[in-house]
Amino acid sequence: MYDVIVIGSGIGGLSAAGLLARVAGKRVLVLEKHSEPGGLTHTFRRDGASWDVGVHYIGQLEPGGLIRSYFDYLSGGELEWVRMPDHYDRFVYPGLDFPVPSGQDAYQQRLTEAFPSEARAIRRYFRDIRRAARWAMLRLIQVMAPHPVASVARGLQRITGRMATRTTQDYLKRRFRSPRLRALVASQWGDYGLPPSRSPFVVHAGIVRHYLDGAWFPEGGSSRIARTFEKGIEQAGGAVRVSQEVVEILVEDGAATGVRVRDHRDPSSPEVVHRAPVVISNAGAAITFGRLLPTEGAVGQATAPVRSLIEGYGTGPSAVTVYLRLREDPRTIGVDGGNSWIYRDFDHDRSVAIKDERFPQGVFVSFPSVKSGERVHTAELISFLSASEFGAWQGTQLGNRGAGYSKLKKHLGHEMLRLAETAIPGLSDLVGYMEVSTPLTVEHYTSHPGGAFYGIPATPEYYRSKPTGSRTPVRGLYLSGQDVFSLGVGGAMMGGVLAASQVLGPKGFLTIQSALKQGPSPVLANWPLPPGKHHATLIVKRRLTPSVWEAVFRVEGEVGKWAPGQFARLHVGNHAWRDYSIAGIDGDQVRFLISTRTGGQGSRFVEEAPVGARTQVELPLGQFTLAAGERRRVFVATGTGLAPFLPMFEHTSGEDVLLFGCRTRDEDLTALLDAPLPSEVIRCITREPVADAVQGRVTQMLRRMDVDAGTGFYLCGSSAMVADARMVLESRGVSRIHAELY
Repeated sequence: MYDVIVIGSGIGGLSAAGLLARVAGKRVLVLEKHSEPGGLTHTFRRDGASWDVGVHYIGQLEPGGLIRSYFDYLSGGELEWVRMPDHYDRFVYPGLDFPVPSGQDAYQQRLTEAFPSEARAIRRYFRDIRRAARWAMLRLIQVMAPHPVASVARGLQRITGRMATRTTQDYLKRRFRSPRLRALVASQWGDYGLPPSRSPFVVHAGIVRHYLDGAWFPEGGSSRIARTFEKGIEQAGGAVRVSQEVVEILVEDGAATGVRVRDHRDPSSPEVVHRAPVVISNAGAAITFGRLLPTEGAVGQATAPVRSLIEGYGTGPSAVTVYLRLREDPRTIGVDGGNSWIYRDFDHDRSVAIKDERFPQGVFVSFPSVKSGERVHTAELISFLSASEFGAWQGTQLGNRGAGYSKLKKHLGHEMLRLAETAIPGLSDLVGYMEVSTPLTVEHYTSHPGGAFYGIPATPEYYRSKPTGSRTPVRGLYLSGQDVFSLGVGGAMMGGVLAASQVLGPKGFLTIQSALKQGPSPVLANWPLPPGKHHATLIVKRRLTPSVWEAVFRVEGEVGKWAPGQFARLHVGNHAWRDYSIAGIDGDQVRFLISTRTGGQGSRFVEEAPVGARTQVELPLGQFTLAAGERRRVFVATGTGLAPFLPMFEHTSGEDVLLFGCRTRDEDLTALLDAPLPSEVIRCITREPVADAVQGRVTQMLRRMDVDAGTGFYLCGSSAMVADARMVLESRGVSRIHAELY
């Protein structure tokens, strides 16, 4: 039994868990639905490229500052930060290109130079930003301080709140005469999710103030946030367990007693129960009160007022995001690592549908590889819009939403890239691979209704109401994350701080502050790993081709139940983990086929690690397993994409086919491995003629193969091949398509 259960491994959940573990030594179990920890601070990878899904920059991280002190403490001082260029943001409009400098004085001067007739209003604007920040602090006091102090803060808020809670649009119209200036200073509205007509000035001011002294980014990418926080949780006897979908908070006699979970590490997704006297939900207030808790009976009656309030706020916007792998360093076209906000015109409140010619109205462009120091270069494009735009596909399954959905995503990606190109010429020529996500993708991985990034929408009505706070009507149940106090990474982290403070009692916040001053305890060199993680030793290492290795690790402890097709996560050093399909398990030995073609950290680990090297492995993970009810199966693989199929082949029938692609005869893994294969193997070799092989790509063969409703197609290999193969099969009406990109 754990001391505390945390639902969700976003920054709010991990902050609460990490503080309770490091400050009070509590055993905390963090349960995450996704197969990656970190919530919207996680990254995902494709063929060596890495993208940060929710962290694009963070402000107020100067050493010694409050937010920095929390990051340093929770990471044990192991999380390093890279300062972004002085011009961390760039606002681009027709006829106006405005790089935002670090520092309030520089920003104010730059605005004044661009709009000299508005000099006095600009000075008052920055004064008002400071006033709004003080108003927000009074809001924070309401959820932290004892009742008498909170009442005083609430009274002061009422006196000073007229400016803070009027809309950003209303404030800017009162302050500035120039429509261009109004639009310019509101360019960052995507950082809080609502355009000027719907957002309160206080949240706009909070974002502007947050970045006034510049911006920072985690060295090595945002995934290191979760990985460094995780150490402190594990060393106190806790765990961060992924692929664990919490479906119910258990309540007995009006108190939270645990959670019921679907364990997706097991392909059959059995339900299990975990017990603890304290539960912290980082899943969001809407999900907590509307899905995880009973909505009837005594609990439903107790939570009805807060449910009604949350429903009244509505759902915030989501976005379409385009993830680009680049052929070359974007610095060759003048990119320096700063972000760009690019707009078609100066009207932020124009409603644009995805079928309109003016979509996208605006696009945010970020270059994570330049900021993080990754070798493989990437870019991200984001356009905000409502999830209702994708209502036609609501309820469909990730990866099988049909040809129409795939075609639309491709169209949206190219339109967003076209707008980005207007401000960053040459970007399109660098693109080697494109992947597009929609609000449905966000909702799948996070469970946030409508794929909303920012939880409860930050409307004026929300800020006029009493803060949600961390406490709930259910004893022993607390909230953390964005819905507790404020949005964004910093706001969600403070939500975690508030939850941990409440769990620790009346002096909890003071206890945490005292611990921060002392600093974290030293990181242990070794500690008992939680279930699902194992210490491992490399016992076999064999080069199969110039860029493919066979590696076998002996793991400590029982591997447990696994299914052919699942993958494992290997620690490759410096807080970095890489996912590799399991080519086979024999007792305590786990076998992998690992490509080193990308030259990244995982590649270097495999190349350089000697037999006898020690590391950690987490397994099993993933849902890429054989489906029932298929008369025939076609396995389509390129390179090490063959690995998950090898254990599957032990369960195939005589009608199954392997379609394997590679560049040359020497790269044909089917001829190099001592493993059972289907009776029919079609080899597709692209760069040389081979007598017993087809010259060409696997996608060319898929266009010619017979297909029927009873055939299942399994795809694994390079992300580009999987995307192309899916398009071919969807265009031919195939519905049984199985793939798992990671």
